[in-house]
This record gives sequence, structure tokens and C-alpha cells, in this order.
Amino acid sequence: MADGLTLMLMLNVPATVGLVALATPIVRVIFERAAFTAADTAATAAALQFYAIGLVGYSVVRIASPVFYALGQNRTPVFISVATVLVNAALNVALVRVMGYRGLALGTSIAALFNATILMVLLRRRLEGIEGRRVASAFVRIAAASALMAAAAIAGEAAGMRWLPGGGLLPQMARLGLAIGVALAVLAASAHALHIREFRDGLAMVARRIRR
Repeated sequence: MADGLTLMLMLNVPATVGLVALATPIVRVIFERAAFTAADTAATAAALQFYAIGLVGYSVVRIASPVFYALGQNRTPVFISVATVLVNAALNVALVRVMGYRGLALGTSIAALFNATILMVLLRRRLEGIEGRRVASAFVRIAAASALMAAAAIAGEAAGMRWLPGGGLLPQMARLGLAIGVALAVLAASAHALHIREFRDGLAMVARRIRR
């Protein structure tokens, strides 16, 4: 469980931070043309940012739920899923009045984090511990590396606007590629400096998938 959680954090925390930091240029490159305007890009990017917040929650659920089934406690994840649906509905109704469509995205993400939290609390009791200190230590170091990565991504995007101006698709793709490349380089350097073993494990897993 601890190995799975820490590896998931290494993959998903930077992904979450990266999506939040680069949501607008990503959406712009993929969608902004023809009837899809700059206003549509801004709206879609905002939804993407709020959905990204729940990425870790979704992933924890995918890791934790099968453990309950393996332990023969089939009803536990089902009951928690039902409670999560109710929490999600309540949050969506409340937040949409304040934030509009962004409230739907945020409510869904909070519900995913709620689901993950309840599952992990119950699983920790059932397994009498899940190496919480190790997972927490990895999370802190990964979050620090991801924050540096986000700063580099934003700086790379800003530099790209100066060095590669223009609203065409090719300049946009070049700027986005530059920002992502700089961000990944900073993430790798930060992971090395902070002794994040899961970064090497994540690279190895990605490499195996690519070879397949």
C-alpha cells in the first residue's frame, strides 16, 4: 500500500500542479480555433483547474478500494461511494450558486478527496497502519518539487511569450513545449536534490509502458 501510494503521489501531484499552472495554454493549443474563442478557453481552463484538484483523490480510491475487496470487506467501499455521491450532490448544489460551473468541478474534486480520506482512515485501522510517516514524508518532498516545477512552468510560458510571439498554432505549441520541458527538467533536478526515490520508480514504470 505504501509503495503504491507514494508512486501514485509522484505521478499525480506534479500532474495536478502542472495542469493548474498550464491549464490555459494547454486548452488553447488543443481547442482554441474556429468557434472556440478565447473566452471559451478561459472557461474550460478554469474547469480543468478545479477538476485537477481531485486527481489525487480519484487515484487513492483506485488503490484503496480493491484492498477492501481483497480483505473481504466488499460493503465498505460501496457504502462510502454512496455517501460520496450524496456529498458530491450537496457540494454541487451549494457551490454552483457561488461559483457557477466551476463549483460543479470543485464539488466533484472535494467529493473525490472525501472518498479517498474516508477509505484511507478505515484502511489504516484495518491494516493497523500503512506506513503513514513514510507516505507523508514522500508527499511533502514531492509537493515541494512540484511547487518548483510549477514556478518553472509559469516562467517558461512567460519566456515563450517573449521569445516566440504570435497567435498561430505552431508558436503556441512551441511555447507550451518549452514550458513543459523546462518544468520537467526542474522536477527531475528537484527530485534528485530531495532524494525522491519514487521519481526514479515512476520513470522506470513509464519507460516500461512506452516499450510495450
